[in-house]
Amino acid sequence: MIRAVLVALLLASLGVGSYVVLPIEEVEIVGNRQLSQAEIEQLTGLEPGRPWLWAWPYRLEPLQKNPWVKSAVLERPAPGRLRIVLEERTPVAHLLRDRRRYGLSQDGVLLPDAPAWGPTLEGRGELPMADLLLLIQTFPEARRIRYTVAGYQVLAANLNIWGKNVRELQDWAKLRRMVKSDASNPLAHPGALSESRIYVYSWGVSARR
Repeated sequence: MIRAVLVALLLASLGVGSYVVLPIEEVEIVGNRQLSQAEIEQLTGLEPGRPWLWAWPYRLEPLQKNPWVKSAVLERPAPGRLRIVLEERTPVAHLLRDRRRYGLSQDGVLLPDAPAWGPTLEGRGELPMADLLLLIQTFPEARRIRYTVAGYQVLAANLNIWGKNVRELQDWAKLRRMVKSDASNPLAHPGALSESRIYVYSWGVSARR
């Protein structure tokens, strides 16, 4: 019984001593753009004044659950100093859902309160992330991409195209690049494309004004 009490007193003394003798003096955040230092310190509990000896990587778990954070590493460069190295996700497109703006990252994660970056995604129901990411890559000039159960529409400054599936749109885009230098081909004329809506089917292509 006496031994247990002594052990408890020793642990309590070590705990109090860790605050007094070796507190966290500085927390350096590297790689953050969306999350502020205050938000990161609040999520992790790693802030000046806390015990440096208790600063272990598991403290980053709440931070790693944030959708903006792709990876986070904790470093201890010197006694009393911590460094948190972040890799944040960046949006490649954006959409509005439930009156809130989200970004869509390259690895298919929705990013809350994202800036209006890249094409606007529009549609209803479940978000076909894999298909949309392929379309963003295929049509880097896209300003708006609409999705329905019937297919996809891509709009840009000189482009209005609809296709039933991503594969057919990718094939059309590849053909477009191949014939872009051919002045006799209608695909080589941006003005004509801007006035017509291109429909891509498995059997061919049609254009309607």
